[in-house]
Amino acid sequence: MTSEQLDWLRTLPKVELHVHLEGSMSVATVQELTERHGADPTPVWPDGFPPAFSFTGFPDFAAQFFYGLSLLRTGDDLATITDALAATLADQHVTYAEVTTTAYTHFLHRDDRAGLAPEEYRDGLNEGRRRAAARGVEIGWVVDIPRDIEQPHEQVTIDYLERGPTPDGLVAIGLGGYEVGFPAAPYASQFARAAALGLPAVPHAGETEGADSVRSAVVDLGAVRIGHGVRCLEDPAVVELLREREIMLEVCLTSNDLLQVVEHVGDHPLPALLDAGLRVCLNTDDPGWFATDLVTELTLASEVFGITPAQHLAMQLDAVTASFAPPETARRIRAALAEVS
Repeated sequence: MTSEQLDWLRTLPKVELHVHLEGSMSVATVQELTERHGADPTPVWPDGFPPAFSFTGFPDFAAQFFYGLSLLRTGDDLATITDALAATLADQHVTYAEVTTTAYTHFLHRDDRAGLAPEEYRDGLNEGRRRAAARGVEIGWVVDIPRDIEQPHEQVTIDYLERGPTPDGLVAIGLGGYEVGFPAAPYASQFARAAALGLPAVPHAGETEGADSVRSAVVDLGAVRIGHGVRCLEDPAVVELLREREIMLEVCLTSNDLLQVVEHVGDHPLPALLDAGLRVCLNTDDPGWFATDLVTELTLASEVFGITPAQHLAMQLDAVTASFAPPETARRIRAALAEVS
């Protein structure tokens, strides 16, 4: 890729629909919070912090991820990582992002420490969102249920969404975590309650499980977007369901490579998804842990799969349409995209 092409991708106005706040923590941020709280990282990294995180699969990723999560102990910690994420987004010309955060994991008691009170969680996110806005990045929050941690009968997340206090900019409910052994259907009543609050469903599906997981996300949870969804191609009927309902797939190339959803990034089904007439946008998922950013993901799509500038532009416009951005925000981004040549 030429420097001119890379500059075009870097300056292209962008939105991101699939990025986890807790997954945005870089090695530098984890080190900073480790020092802030006097934590011991050696059970996870016996030889000290690596120059970049690496994983042998989803469970290995989860072990390291939960160490990072254990460092988020105050509202100020949440504001710190939100601001750090916003700094990287601003550098990539991302002016609107829907950021997923997992309230349940912050409310848990850990060892001898109490979890965050809902008020401190809200205040931390609000402060982080305010700092992001000062950088020119507008954040919409997606609060997700961690399916492999929060059992359906607990209903902590949906109770929180109903009772509050919730952060400013709340736009949707998600369902995250490891799919294998944790189906979506048992959460249907919680997603129905979220729908009654006006919160659309954007669950993960078709990442670590197959097409049936995608079908359930749509049929049982009422998904209007799917996080990942790449394994929908295993069942033509599910592909048709996604086409009929015009459901956007939030595709994350590096994530799928590192977590072994595909053997190699070159094996990713992105071209097949596009050829099938499905709506697709590109995202980072857990950019800090995966040492990526949105420009890197767009560059990969161009270099590995030949995605053209016109296709990138079309995907960004479609991502705006699939977003829950306020009308004025969406209008502003579309206008900026219309100026791109």
